[in-house]
Amino acid sequence: MTARVGRVTSALLTLATAVSMAPAHAVPPSPAIHLGVIAEEPNEPDRMFSVYAPLVDQLRQRLAPGGVEVGELVIARDLDDLAQRLSRRSVDFVLESLFPTLALRERSRNLAPGLLVVRRGVSEYRSVFFTRGDSRIRTLADLKGRTLVLQAIRSTSAFALPRAELVRAGLRLVPADDAAVDPAAVRYVLALAEVNQAVWVLHGKGDAGAFSDGDWQALPAKVRAELRIFARSRPIQRGLVAFRADLAPGTRRALERVMLGLDEDEAGRGALASAAGITRFERLSPRQRQDVLDWGRVLLPSRLH
Repeated sequence: MTARVGRVTSALLTLATAVSMAPAHAVPPSPAIHLGVIAEEPNEPDRMFSVYAPLVDQLRQRLAPGGVEVGELVIARDLDDLAQRLSRRSVDFVLESLFPTLALRERSRNLAPGLLVVRRGVSEYRSVFFTRGDSRIRTLADLKGRTLVLQAIRSTSAFALPRAELVRAGLRLVPADDAAVDPAAVRYVLALAEVNQAVWVLHGKGDAGAFSDGDWQALPAKVRAELRIFARSRPIQRGLVAFRADLAPGTRRALERVMLGLDEDEAGRGALASAAGITRFERLSPRQRQDVLDWGRVLLPSRLH
């Protein structure tokens, strides 16, 4: 118990350091490598520690014999904060879905996707658009002037990918409280959790919602029976491990080698499962690397037209 409290305190202190926004020259590079994650809500730092601490511990144990030190988990408050820490070299690798990875790459200019994340046996997923069973909404075009319930702005499946599909359909997505809203635009509200999205749609707090096909299957059967899918996105990679672009090549190779082998024994599989249901890591194929680049032209706000 004492060790866990100490580690939680360390993680919270790391978050406090991130929030302080110290200038880049004030934080010298650490000899240890650090995994960076985001905790946007006040109650999230301890949860993020619980999720990722077993993975960090396994990496530490397996890399130590080769002389690579793994430091404490770094918990940042948002994408900008994590991007700055990548630029300052106080974070060395991140594990995120595709949209946050691309946003971090654009903002930090110091991030290179390296491994594919397979969660619960799935390496790709889609976003599904859903509405109530008795709704007149049948296509994306029917969302004009209506309210779409999304999860959080940094979500790939429940924000960035639905937005990209709407843009492809010729629709604008704007905040619901935008005073100058175009009456033909699709207005969005954020429910912060996937099950909340479904409940909000059921109770009329939005006309439709969008999240991953896996989240759809995870809904309680009673809730899902009252909803209906009316559109699906193109498939997209489930998640990525990305490394600081100027990380020492030997260190990156050692880290990749260990991560790729975690699913080969019980301790590694347990640590992966604790990290939000990871099954294994895989190398990105040349086609998948090109897909990541192509999605960057679609998902990032600066690239949307």
